[in-house]
Amino acid sequence: MKVGPTLQGGLRIDVETPLDWMVLRCISYDARGGGLDLADRVSEAMGEDDSLADWEEYVLPELRDGFNGQLDAIEGALSIAGSGEEPAEIHIARDQADLWYGGLNQARLALEERYGFSTADPEEMTPGKRSAWFRSQFYLHVQSVLLEHVMR
Repeated sequence: MKVGPTLQGGLRIDVETPLDWMVLRCISYDARGGGLDLADRVSEAMGEDDSLADWEEYVLPELRDGFNGQLDAIEGALSIAGSGEEPAEIHIARDQADLWYGGLNQARLALEERYGFSTADPEEMTPGKRSAWFRSQFYLHVQSVLLEHVMR
């Protein structure tokens, strides 16, 4: 897989293999964290008091819509690009960069929460954890390219 800026100010991802497709499709899977989305995980940190009811009524629905919108944009771009087996190009326009950045960030946060990479050495990880770590590093790379070339 190759990731680079376009002349139009966006980003292009060249998907070359079925494994590349799998990694890209894992963005939403990783972000949803095994069923509990980021909005729910943020809400858990609120604790149990009167402010939680206000949070759930006024903040949580909009937060959930925003987070789901980021993942929907990524899923939509992937479905437009192809069926998931053949080489393809995915284009991220400047006006979609924030959505992709946020969706990738959700995936990275969920993976960090699940696996605790900050204190782990990739050489000593189980194969599943190492796979998740490599995905997290890829998501970080795409975010860096978005920041450097598209979102400035």
